[in-house]
Amino acid sequence: MSTAPVTRPERVLFVHAHPDDETLSSGGTIATLLELGAHVTVLSATRGERGEVLTAELAPIAGNGARIAAHRETEIAAALAALGGPDHLWLGGPGARPTDLPERRYTDSGMQWGPDGRATAAGDAPDDSLTRADLGEVVDDVRAAIRSTGADAVVSYADDGGYGHPDHVRVHAAARFAARAEEVAFSMIVDAASGGADVTVDVLPVRGKVRAALEQYRSQVTVDPADPQDPSSLSYVMPHGVRNEVPAVEGFRHDAPPAPTAPETFAEMSGPGRAAAVVVAAVVGVLVGGFGTITHQQTVALGSWSTAPIGMVLTTLVVIGLVVGVRLLYRSRVLVAALGVGVILATQVLVAVAGQSSPLVLANAAGYVWTFGPAVVAMLVLAWPDLSGLRATDPATDRRSGSRSDARVDSHSLSSKGAPRP
Repeated sequence: MSTAPVTRPERVLFVHAHPDDETLSSGGTIATLLELGAHVTVLSATRGERGEVLTAELAPIAGNGARIAAHRETEIAAALAALGGPDHLWLGGPGARPTDLPERRYTDSGMQWGPDGRATAAGDAPDDSLTRADLGEVVDDVRAAIRSTGADAVVSYADDGGYGHPDHVRVHAAARFAARAEEVAFSMIVDAASGGADVTVDVLPVRGKVRAALEQYRSQVTVDPADPQDPSSLSYVMPHGVRNEVPAVEGFRHDAPPAPTAPETFAEMSGPGRAAAVVVAAVVGVLVGGFGTITHQQTVALGSWSTAPIGMVLTTLVVIGLVVGVRLLYRSRVLVAALGVGVILATQVLVAVAGQSSPLVLANAAGYVWTFGPAVVAMLVLAWPDLSGLRATDPATDRRSGSRSDARVDSHSLSSKGAPRP
């Protein structure tokens, strides 16, 4: 759950294993969220010390973990700038480490390609590698990052790490446990075309930013030149020679089903909910009618020769507040009518029971106001036009949002505060 105040932008924490993972698997969503005004932080677990080196000019650093790490630090800084400049943290470092523990550095665990084309453990992971670290320690570091960034949602890999890399699998477990412990939403990166996504993001509008970011990882991937016939296409070649297409849509699955949104208007309520609301409104109307009938004649002495009709004023204000409030909050003429009928019914029943000599409703100003006022107020409120749809059909709003708006995502979707966005 998120306790973020509505006065600040949503905050999303993306947790990845190595530099380039954030761009390859979620770069379009990061760029989109930044454009929408969200506060985005990328948390990298390692510096990819065991990553392959593709270009000839970088051949001298091949096999030198420290030099590769330093180089990939520069690559991720440039890539994140290209995506729009999210904040960046290193796992175990400032902002991603409990303050009572000394900082530490997790290193790349390495991998090898299995016969099925998926990554498997390398078998020679160093002692300071991510997969050899105690999982509880890694979880605590991710929890520290959630706290330091004020994240409302955490995003990382699915339980298979995407393609099996042991560091990805470890990051998934740590991010998931940390999000649950901190009671924030956790979403997993999945294939948008698999049918298993709760949220999908159209990333074509930010394709240029993703291409620019990918081009910073020259040590890891080779980005194909732009196709003049299809400018939106984007593909790259991995170190083992496999060419991948960057998807036009990125997908995410929630760790838990999105919390259903409570109905905000009468029209959004279920059938039984509407019936119950009408009954409650009528009962409240009866109570207000009874209270007003008994008290509307009350006055307060202002001096020796004058009085104030405090009962008439208060009962009238109560009726106005109720019917206007119900109409504004629930956008329902039905509930207003139920309130009005309840008030009038209670008044008439009490007068009928007391008889013609009843002192409850007298032939004076207060009596006339109470007899006819609630009905007049209810009719005026019932006559109000429904203006709730004006904002949705505002041409200026449509021009600003454009046709993309239906396919884009906001961080409320990732934090499960509402229904998944299409």
